Amino acid sequence: MTQTNDAVDVTRMSLRDSGWIGYTDDAVYIERDGEKIQIANEHVRKVTLQSLRWDLAVMSVLLIGVGGYVAITRNPLVGIAFAVVGVLSMYRTYGNRYALRIQIENESKPVTVYPTYPVECHETIVDSIEGRSRDG
Repeated sequence: MTQTNDAVDVTRMSLRDSGWIGYTDDAVYIERDGEKIQIANEHVRKVTLQSLRWDLAVMSVLLIGVGGYVAITRNPLVGIAFAVVGVLSMYRTYGNRYALRIQIENESKPVTVYPTYPVECHETIVDSIEGRSRDG
């Protein structure tokens, strides 16, 4: 979807947690939670798509397993508490899957968004940034 915003044509893609990410010939635009971000293509160092934080997923499954073991063999209340923490951690980890991270020059933390269609969004943004840097 292309929209004209302040005399600039922005191709937009929706985000899962409301808002949108878009691009033009010169920049990537992000609008979420009332915050507007504009990142010039020449300042983007790297764009990555992280499918799942496997370390957190494994830790969550281990917490559930330990909680089940403790509930059966030792203390049901403590075991259930461990299992609940594991389930909540797994839910949060699953909710943060397919994170699109944009690393910017001179910034320590990347900008992270969660597109509705992550693979297509990643490919489109990378093609836009690489194509513009080759042309310039």
